[in-house]
Amino acid sequence: MTLHRRALLHAAAALPLAAVAAHAAPSGPIRMVIPWAPGGSTDVVGRFFAESWGRRLDQTVVIENRSGASGTIGHAYVANAPADGRTVLLATNSTYAIAPSLLRGIPYVHETAFAPVTLLARSPLVLCVNARAQATDVASLIAMAKARPGGLNMGIGGIGATSHMASELFMAHSGTQFTLVNYRGSGQTVQAIAAGEIDVAFLSATTVRALAEQGLLRVLGTTGTGRSVTLPAVPPIAEAGLPQFEATTAYALFVPAATPPAEIARLHAAAVEALGEQGLRDKLAVEDIEVVAGGPDVLAAHVREETAKWAEVIRTRNISLG
Repeated sequence: MTLHRRALLHAAAALPLAAVAAHAAPSGPIRMVIPWAPGGSTDVVGRFFAESWGRRLDQTVVIENRSGASGTIGHAYVANAPADGRTVLLATNSTYAIAPSLLRGIPYVHETAFAPVTLLARSPLVLCVNARAQATDVASLIAMAKARPGGLNMGIGGIGATSHMASELFMAHSGTQFTLVNYRGSGQTVQAIAAGEIDVAFLSATTVRALAEQGLLRVLGTTGTGRSVTLPAVPPIAEAGLPQFEATTAYALFVPAATPPAEIARLHAAAVEALGEQGLRDKLAVEDIEVVAGGPDVLAAHVREETAKWAEVIRTRNISLG
């Protein structure tokens, strides 16, 4: 059973708010700490979700961006916050699953510092090439790369970013070698591929859709297990001879580890109800973000699976920040 199907089953069985009404909710607003700067995909998810979640909780949810050190500053802040349900962390797998194997000196151990609440959603990337590239699908790109080891340039939006990890995973699964070119974020990367400075890159579907429609780049595949909502004609890379390939960005809620179970149940129940709102789902779908709504046990299993997966990629690919 896939993670998505397991999550849906657990979400369907989640307790309604009435079942946790006996638990006295903490008074005052909830601070949702986002460990990235405003404007990024995590910030977008957080702001969309916070409005609906706050209504379900009957509390104000205040967004607090605490960026820096690849997201670990925000994580450390929440790890040391009071465990009363009033401070929550909106994290992505780049910080809770990738950073522990990539960074040295992180001042917390994720598994013991945090309690899982809800696996909110996930979003795929898409594999793109410059419009003048000869590759017309994933198979032809792999053939080109194998014929010219290191001869094709692949842009990434930062060491340790999801685009970087997807690139490394693609090379490992396909037996190819690209020359990685590091940019400061996806904005610079998409400009570089459209201008022909690089040959290929993994980017978000919403970032590249307009350029693809203008004929400035070509989209070959998606990193998810299914079709992209934004670009439904694009097949998954897993259908192109790499059946085990998957590299998505996941968005999840955590609280300090000592938070009472009843409070975690209350926060999760409200999250499931919020994520069931069609208006919120429609907003996220426009950004090519798929609702998961997995409970604490689903999220805990997801963290273990993602951490092991990316630790192996980082080890075998000899990836470091140095």
